Amino acid sequence: MENKIVPPDASAALYFLPGQYLFETFGENGHGLKALSSVQVARAFRDLRTDTGWLDRRVLRYREATDGNAILSYLPAGNRHITVACSDGVINDLTVPLPTLILLGKGKEYYLWATAARSISAKTNLAVAPLPNIGSGKICFGKNEVPETHPSTLNAVWKLIFNSPFNGDHATNRCQTEPNDVRDLLIKLAADKVSKFPATQLITSTTTVEDAWASIVEERRYDSRF
Repeated sequence: MENKIVPPDASAALYFLPGQYLFETFGENGHGLKALSSVQVARAFRDLRTDTGWLDRRVLRYREATDGNAILSYLPAGNRHITVACSDGVINDLTVPLPTLILLGKGKEYYLWATAARSISAKTNLAVAPLPNIGSGKICFGKNEVPETHPSTLNAVWKLIFNSPFNGDHATNRCQTEPNDVRDLLIKLAADKVSKFPATQLITSTTTVEDAWASIVEERRYDSRF
């Protein structure tokens, strides 16, 4: 135990040794060791509680784990206010209809997809989100500081997605009729004052919400045409 690395904010540690458990406390005033029985250890973990607080009704799934918290959320289809930075330097403030969007976060990495489905479940098929700055589903936030995944930071992440200007990064192959730059579609939808995002513009796949969770959160492979 002499070579152990103690996290800077840790105040105690539990060691699993052959036939026994050792509980160590440490801090500025030194440290101490105490032998524990399996009953005592079980009682300690039994009394442990994790409370996320009141969850938004649009949170589909939430997991806390040592390798990073993970959350799955969605935003219903509707008109959104976005800013689009064009290649000529012109900045456009647009009100555009967008399809239902599905957000998956793990740690400080976030992924965004769309769907034409009216109700969301584990079996819902994902489509490419018709927005720039998303490479293979993963959102590029640029230099913006992104919060850790947690229900309490979820609204901040959604705001960051829509409040950050969309530029030409990863703007190709995001929709059907404007494969070279999805910004052209967004500008057209806003100019024509279309009330609902046309589902025919979505690039759909056989990948489901459940597949995405398994691949990104649980790091399992699956067959996909996405």
